[in-house]
Amino acid sequence: MSDAYEEGIRLLSRRSLTRREVVSRLKERGHGDDDVEDAVSRLIALSAIDDRALARNWIASQAAGRGRGRERAMAELSARGVDEAVAASAWSEAVEDGAIDADVLVARAVRRRLGDPPGRGDVSRLARVYNALLYEGFEPAQVEAALAPYGFKRNDP
Repeated sequence: MSDAYEEGIRLLSRRSLTRREVVSRLKERGHGDDDVEDAVSRLIALSAIDDRALARNWIASQAAGRGRGRERAMAELSARGVDEAVAASAWSEAVEDGAIDADVLVARAVRRRLGDPPGRGDVSRLARVYNALLYEGFEPAQVEAALAPYGFKRNDP
């Protein structure tokens, strides 16, 4: 057994990592390219590294728990090295399975910031909340619908 493989096992025993994260950490620890690729191939064959499963689990727990919208979740998974198509597929599966309801997530985020409708919603505060929710990755139409009970009206220039 190679040292890179054993190190990969130790890394993955602490938490789930993407393929890119494992490769990066093994290289940082001084393992050669060939040893790293061999170790990663073995770990993938054993399903110890599974970017698809990691994306599904992360979306179900982290995105829903932190109130992230689709775009923000995709960006965070991409930053960890998950392929865009894999992340998008995981999001779609979570929506289909009922693990994620984007409308509920955005409504919860609005209530957290403004309270129950009609809430405290002067124009500048509503604009800040609107922008904050866009930053969290929610779709503009979802945010507008969630802010409508607070009197939000989008004024396109």
